[in-house]
Amino acid sequence: MKQISKKLLCLFVALVISASIGACKDLETTESVDATNTPDATSASTEIPTLQMWFPPSLEKHKIMYRRAIREAEEEFNVKIEEGFTEGSVYKAKIKSAMAIKGGPDIFFAQWTDLYQTFVDEGKVLALDQYLGEAKGKLLTGITDYSTYDGKVYGVPYQMQVVSLYCNTELFEKYNVKIPETYEELLTAVRTFSKNGVTPIICGAKDFWVAMYYYNVLALRTAGADSCNNALLGKGSFDSPEFIDAAKKFAELIEAGAFNKNVMKVSWDNANDDFAQGKGAMFFNHIWVADNVSEETSKVNGKITARKFPIIEGGKGSATEYLGGACDGYMINSETKYPELSAKVVFFICEKLAHDMYEANLGLPAWKVQVDESKILPLRKEICDMTKDSTGWTLWWDAFFDSADAEIFGELLEGQITPEKFAKEMQKINKN
Repeated sequence: MKQISKKLLCLFVALVISASIGACKDLETTESVDATNTPDATSASTEIPTLQMWFPPSLEKHKIMYRRAIREAEEEFNVKIEEGFTEGSVYKAKIKSAMAIKGGPDIFFAQWTDLYQTFVDEGKVLALDQYLGEAKGKLLTGITDYSTYDGKVYGVPYQMQVVSLYCNTELFEKYNVKIPETYEELLTAVRTFSKNGVTPIICGAKDFWVAMYYYNVLALRTAGADSCNNALLGKGSFDSPEFIDAAKKFAELIEAGAFNKNVMKVSWDNANDDFAQGKGAMFFNHIWVADNVSEETSKVNGKITARKFPIIEGGKGSATEYLGGACDGYMINSETKYPELSAKVVFFICEKLAHDMYEANLGLPAWKVQVDESKILPLRKEICDMTKDSTGWTLWWDAFFDSADAEIFGELLEGQITPEKFAKEMQKINKN
């Protein structure tokens, strides 16, 4: 896979980790574990296999779920699992060092980035296709796209991210506007709200990645997930009619007054808060918006619905392709003594985490799980149900570009560059 910008990737990983995993007390080494939960090496039976599994940092409530899944896996497969939690900022360095000497754990947490691509290229990660079996049907369609290299699956996710179009139903009803399912309906909604002094779409473009989402999803609709992924991975070109068309539609929305005033000076946090206070009709963003608008302090609590981004007539994309996906999970060391057992353990634990974290409102599952729906935040359930028909995923594009490169989206937002010039500049950046 294409090398991903380290600078912007750090921002992306920080967002994902803070939303779904959290931070924990620093530990001296990756092998450092809670003594009450780790098998005693001196007393462990030599008659059953032992696997070492490294986890990312975590809040205690997440650790409880990890350890519950581990204990159940041990019982299910008659195996001992030595768990290791590692301080986040040094995790990459430690796993890199361990894998370099053909050591490291049997199973380890990974993000699908350049470092783990290197592990694959060097033959240090186990291909999982022959072990997937029924697990393949339990995973969301396309959810392993970013852990697939040269047609083989090397990583298993437990959670996923998705960017949804949040709509304030109170404002749509007040102004007799249809919640848009097509681009033309979206344009009509924008013009109607703008005419009535209501901000159609909240956007905090001070953080360029927020502004990028709107162009990203328009390109997903005009070009389709495959073309977007190919372009992002250097296998296709942004300087093509579909991507130019997406830029034209983005410019058209801006001309129609889609976004709030001073959009380039508004941060994402401010935009999120403004939407929760009823200051805009729509907001296209992550799952944490669902949490924010569901707080007791939110003026729109119970008035927000999450929808798919509208389709574009004549576009190559479909309504079942989503901006998001799974960008982290677990890989298996190719040097493990127990490849098939490790695979079974990984599938079991990831499915268990998908279930437990979703039921606790701590993430969206990458697996098709059955939960007690009375425990799920309504908006979370709405989003989860919406994505069950997924046929393709494309990650937000800021994961692939340097922060300086992302400024071109600000130029497009402010009308400083034509759609045609934008497409050419995007391709230049991509080649570099």
